[in-house]
Amino acid sequence: MNREMGSRCCPFVLYIMTGIQVLHIAPFSSEEYSALDGEYMLFAVRDGAAEMKIGSRSYGLVKESLVVAEPTQTTFSQTRENSLSFYSITFKALRVSDTVASADESPATFPCTGALSCVPFSRCVDLLEAIEQHSHDEDELIRFYNHVRFEELIRHVLQQNARTAPAPNLRDAVKSSIAYISDHYAEPMTVSQLAADANVFPWQYTRIFKELTGQIPLEFINKLRIDHAKQLLLKTEDRIHEIALHVGFNNEFYFNRRFKKLEGIAPGRYRHHHQGTVRIVSLLMEDLLLTLGVTPVVQWSHKGWGRQEYLGLNHIPAFDVLQNSYEPLSTYKPDLIIARRSDYEYRTDQYEQCKRFVQTDIIVHDDADWRSTLRTVANLLGRVNQAEQAIQQYETKVSKVRRLLTRSIKDRTYAFLRVSAECISIDQTYTKSFLWGDLGIVPHPMVQELSSEEGRQGVTWEWLQRLDSDYIFFAFDKWHEQEAGSERRQITHPLWHTIPAVRNRHAFEVDFMTWMNHGYLANNKKVDDVLSMLAD
Repeated sequence: MNREMGSRCCPFVLYIMTGIQVLHIAPFSSEEYSALDGEYMLFAVRDGAAEMKIGSRSYGLVKESLVVAEPTQTTFSQTRENSLSFYSITFKALRVSDTVASADESPATFPCTGALSCVPFSRCVDLLEAIEQHSHDEDELIRFYNHVRFEELIRHVLQQNARTAPAPNLRDAVKSSIAYISDHYAEPMTVSQLAADANVFPWQYTRIFKELTGQIPLEFINKLRIDHAKQLLLKTEDRIHEIALHVGFNNEFYFNRRFKKLEGIAPGRYRHHHQGTVRIVSLLMEDLLLTLGVTPVVQWSHKGWGRQEYLGLNHIPAFDVLQNSYEPLSTYKPDLIIARRSDYEYRTDQYEQCKRFVQTDIIVHDDADWRSTLRTVANLLGRVNQAEQAIQQYETKVSKVRRLLTRSIKDRTYAFLRVSAECISIDQTYTKSFLWGDLGIVPHPMVQELSSEEGRQGVTWEWLQRLDSDYIFFAFDKWHEQEAGSERRQITHPLWHTIPAVRNRHAFEVDFMTWMNHGYLANNKKVDDVLSMLAD
């Protein structure tokens, strides 16, 4: 096969990831980043805001920003009152023909740099989360699959930012534009520019836009801005002209006029009538709300597991999350719903129903990363100081406990068992980040060898008899409860007492709902549990 034929059969350039990190910059801090020779740097903002300077150009970073820096360019980030949480990826562009390239062949390049579009941003986040999660795997097949994920990320970015790539059809192009507006409504934008970015004639753009949304573009944008302004009026003490600028209006006069036209009342009177009575729903994140000093109007409940008793919210009505529709949440008259992207309810599009009757903010975070989630919720509610204070208090407490337990936990291993009437399963999803990440107790090798799926399916008594971990923590999972107390029969099985840690009296029962949740309050209770169990 000659060289010309090969260039037609293979992609001309490959993009190879060389590193990925999740980075955090505290408020009023600065950081400088430099890649190795020949490496591009891609920054994808998960949360927060900052100014980023790449070479001679500056970019205002906000949540869901995507920026690429060229090789040799030094990047400098500066935060103000907000922190910044983002992915940083380094990668190289390599020609497929590099192995036989001539000396005068120019190096491969990445065609899109600077601030880029990535719509929907959730697609980028899903890929980045998976890439980061598997970045340290040693299995060759998994490493290859991670490369495939990275190439898919690059394809997704190039497809939207390579201007020569035509949109699949006009309606899809306008749909993508609507999604972009929903995420960037505070930025300056005109119909002509939006139409040009979508590669659609302005008159076609407006017609299709109204068919899809029932509104012309300007009405749609103003509605998004006013809805967000309403939340800021209730959640912050910011002055009205500051809120107007923040949501995308050029001046307070025009903001007041648009607000009164849509709401029938001026912004100042709206704040006076409603402030201090914000009614919030955040199912399965009530821990974080209470940490910030906010009491929800309704709390998460599950017919198999019950409610989060450790929160002490028995006086608050419960909402069964397994019901077919979330529209009954409207009966609690919430002003705001905060949902998490990874929740079962959102994966089944339940929160899409909520958007019809109330402002619904959906955040994207790993469940275990409660600190980042807390910061995001705090930003939404204007309670950043409370969040930072809680996180600092927790870190101080954990450091103290680790010092107290140094002798007890050094070189010790653990396993966490979920005991149900149906089986005994091994948990890593909910407990590893706390026991290993925070306290430094290492999962037993037999546990580490299990995939999350294998652990959830349950293990045999023979497996448990071979489990010689120093500690076992176990909780009773009532999801498969056949009758009251049936799950407790597992620990009366004759083989239970042959498990080494049980035999050595190093098996500790803990509260299921406390240990199967992430949050400031839950983790504080877990720290207290471990200290009482393991302290000399």
